[in-house]
Amino acid sequence: MSFITIDDANSILGIDFAPEGDKARLVLLANTWMKKRVGQVSSLVPEEFKIASSEIIKGILAKEIYNGQAQALKREKVKADGVESEEEYQDGSVAISSYEQIALDLIASVEVDQPKVPLSIFLTRV
Repeated sequence: MSFITIDDANSILGIDFAPEGDKARLVLLANTWMKKRVGQVSSLVPEEFKIASSEIIKGILAKEIYNGQAQALKREKVKADGVESEEEYQDGSVAISSYEQIALDLIASVEVDQPKVPLSIFLTRV
């Protein structure tokens, strides 16, 4: 199940959003990102999910998503001319791009009756 197709991306982002040879890869990556966060959906994909997928494509093109992760800053202290600045980040924290924030809010705005896990079968022993 795809959240977005190349045709959807062409419609939402414009036919020239990427070179033809890159479109399939971008759509695959956007669908992968979405599946990791949403899980499975029915055959009818909400429009918000298609728009969220488009935001992920834009983030990939802007090199803000799937561009590796910078080492998390634990502590930085700077003193100059009596002014002091200090930064410390939570261990394991990762900054997310504005594209991801938009996509996550769009996902959250849709009520999905399905579980947010890939297809599962629950077995009961008799």
